[in-house]
Amino acid sequence: MSMDDDVMEAPVPVRVKGVYIAESEGSSPAPVVLLEDERARIVPIFVGLSEAVSIHHALSGELSPRPMTHDLFISVLECLSASITNVLIDDLEEGIYYARLTIKSESIQSEIDARPSDCLALALRSRAPIEVQEKVVREACIGKSDVEKLISIDNYLQ
Repeated sequence: MSMDDDVMEAPVPVRVKGVYIAESEGSSPAPVVLLEDERARIVPIFVGLSEAVSIHHALSGELSPRPMTHDLFISVLECLSASITNVLIDDLEEGIYYARLTIKSESIQSEIDARPSDCLALALRSRAPIEVQEKVVREACIGKSDVEKLISIDNYLQ
């Protein structure tokens, strides 16, 4: 397959499977969000702790007594009659994921470069579709044995 074929491939719709903690000897626990496509391929995205908690809260429908940053962003969009129409994780270079947030306001649609963790937290709150480029899924997907080693973030938040 040539590089041109990668460009022509359609993005793959995914859902957020959950937020987990990856533990390994000699390093501190790392939060990871798992994305799953319709073929059950799993893409891990390592995120910061605050983003992991935000994503977890959005998944579980928990509301904070005061608006957190991602909640604030959604409120601002709503006040401006704008909405998130799509999130696309479109590249992976040297272990770093790149993403774009698509926002629509009236007839204007804009793509904004953003961290995948923020994109996921916002997409969940706005119920926007999440997609990953096929080349990223192929490069980053992990096996079932890797998933089984992860621990639910619930165990750390209690």
